[in-house]
Amino acid sequence: MRKLLFLVLFTSSIHAISQIDANALLVLPRATTADINSISTITIQEGALIFDTDKKKVFEFNGTEWKELLTPPSVFPKTGNYTLTENDNGNILTFDSITDITLTIPNGLPIGYNISIYQIGNGKITISGAGGVTIKNRLLRFKTAGLDAGAGIVSTSTNVFHVTGDLKRN
Repeated sequence: MRKLLFLVLFTSSIHAISQIDANALLVLPRATTADINSISTITIQEGALIFDTDKKKVFEFNGTEWKELLTPPSVFPKTGNYTLTENDNGNILTFDSITDITLTIPNGLPIGYNISIYQIGNGKITISGAGGVTIKNRLLRFKTAGLDAGAGIVSTSTNVFHVTGDLKRN
């Protein structure tokens, strides 16, 4: 009886999957990169989506420009003191310095802001907050521990950032 019940359930689930209507799937408008760039931004609504047939990627219009969705993080090398910007969100910063440096987190970055940092030189990175920014770490560690140390920085609420990783106390 169990085998018969399994066979009936298995057969009906395969039948249900095969009944998906291909015409019911969401298909985005498609265009080449050149065609997308030639669209007048005056007529585009913020949030519009399009599939770029040259790049094989989906783009969203943010009100002023087309931004690629689901972009992988980029790596940006730094050699001295640095203040984070909104454009750094989702990316990786490497710091190559022979002397210690300071990474400043300004206020006003969005909730969910997320960045990874890595110390690739001998200079340690001290993470500090500008006025109104709170930085939290369970063990009160806010400086990279040494060569090849890495850390993650995430905004968990307005102007509050959690720092985790290979860190030590000042």
